[in-house]
Amino acid sequence: MPRPNTPDKPSAVTGLVLNPTEVLPIPVSFLTEIVPAITSLEELQVSLATIRLLDAAGGFNEPLAEKTILRDRTLRSALRVEGSPRAPDARITKGLDLALARGTLVRLVSAEARKRAIFYYLNTPENRSSIRLMETGQLPAPRALWPDENPPSITIDRPNAFRLYEQNIGTLTPLIADQISRAIEEYPDDWIEDALGEAVTYNRRSWRYVTRILENWRAYGRQDRDD
Repeated sequence: MPRPNTPDKPSAVTGLVLNPTEVLPIPVSFLTEIVPAITSLEELQVSLATIRLLDAAGGFNEPLAEKTILRDRTLRSALRVEGSPRAPDARITKGLDLALARGTLVRLVSAEARKRAIFYYLNTPENRSSIRLMETGQLPAPRALWPDENPPSITIDRPNAFRLYEQNIGTLTPLIADQISRAIEEYPDDWIEDALGEAVTYNRRSWRYVTRILENWRAYGRQDRDD
């Protein structure tokens, strides 16, 4: 006996409807080696958004302007905090620093005269090779990196904690870089910078001493400012 015509029942699955025809290529190494180690929502959101934006820009060998990442509406919505209209900028910047520290991305400063611009590359062997050649002047910077009408100089820009360590304590080894990366995840940026400053002031120039300062501040609070 044929069933009577009845209105379609609403689906038990609500919310976002996925479109299987829209596919974003993601490197397998990112999914198997990097994602399992990420503990920060900011880093995960920024890393995925950067891959999406690079794909839209033409591929993983293309540079991506920092302003493009900061202005991305989807990313800003994902990292927005209710009641804090400026929060996405700080959270996106934090995510970028964590992705740089982990080695997912490489940040470049393109400078010509008084103009400068910041760009990101996915940290692939091919991109690393091109960046080294651009930094030494053996390879012209692509037009997308020019902040003005003349060819720029290219320099690699590391997270501030890395730069301060190299400037004030010593050579950045892979082991120290990994420890600083973990500190960037656990502590505010200004804590790390101030702890490095204290280590220099007291002539205790070691990352172990910096770590002790950070641990003490977390356990007992900072006496020079609100915790």
